[in-house]
Amino acid sequence: MDFELQTIQNLGLDEKQAKVYLAALELGLASVCELAEKSGVKRTSIYNFLEEMKARRLLSEVKKGGKVFFQPGSPELLVSQAKEQLKKVQDSVPFLLGLYNLPANKPKVKFFLGIDGLKNLYEEIWQVGEPIYGYSDYEKMLGGMDQEYVEYMWGFAKRRAALGIPFYSITEDGPYGRLAVARDKEQKRVTKLVKGGAFETEVNIYGKYVAIASFRRPYAGVIIEDVAIAKTMKSIWKMLWDKLE
Repeated sequence: MDFELQTIQNLGLDEKQAKVYLAALELGLASVCELAEKSGVKRTSIYNFLEEMKARRLLSEVKKGGKVFFQPGSPELLVSQAKEQLKKVQDSVPFLLGLYNLPANKPKVKFFLGIDGLKNLYEEIWQVGEPIYGYSDYEKMLGGMDQEYVEYMWGFAKRRAALGIPFYSITEDGPYGRLAVARDKEQKRVTKLVKGGAFETEVNIYGKYVAIASFRRPYAGVIIEDVAIAKTMKSIWKMLWDKLE
């Protein structure tokens, strides 16, 4: 009986309801008193969930000789109702996945502040060792920065090239942009120039990372670690890259 009881409970009944339903299956037609005696569930307790079981058609009321009896519905009803509940859960899965927000599945975000922060951001980029796909505006990146930072950025490009890490750059046309093109070969970079790009920040996509650097005061940057975000950003980048000469 324990196995049957557990099976019935697995189909959506609590322990007392399952005991009463099993008793009804055995008795066929029974009064509440008979169900209580057979199931071991108190008569007053049965009345607490009797209407629910009737609503689920697991018990139906039969009047006979001026008395009220109850007969069980087919066990197939339980299976059918369980399938309906399963379908509701399955239909809800896309919504539930949208809420799925465990820490392990959250994008990892790291912030960088100030000139030194931006330098640290670029150091982390080349350490990954993946090809870099980016949007750049060298006029904003280098034009308003002090000479020390300008030299650091050109030095960064040389170190990246020495490590064999290629950089594919969509860059705003301008004096610094054309200077970058002139140095493409030695710095292992392929640059495509655009006019009116309005790249207010530099964006670099590499592996499962997206790095964004702002060269407005106060200088700041962020690295996002997330496969889906990186893939989406790279897809958008590639659509523009393929249209440029």
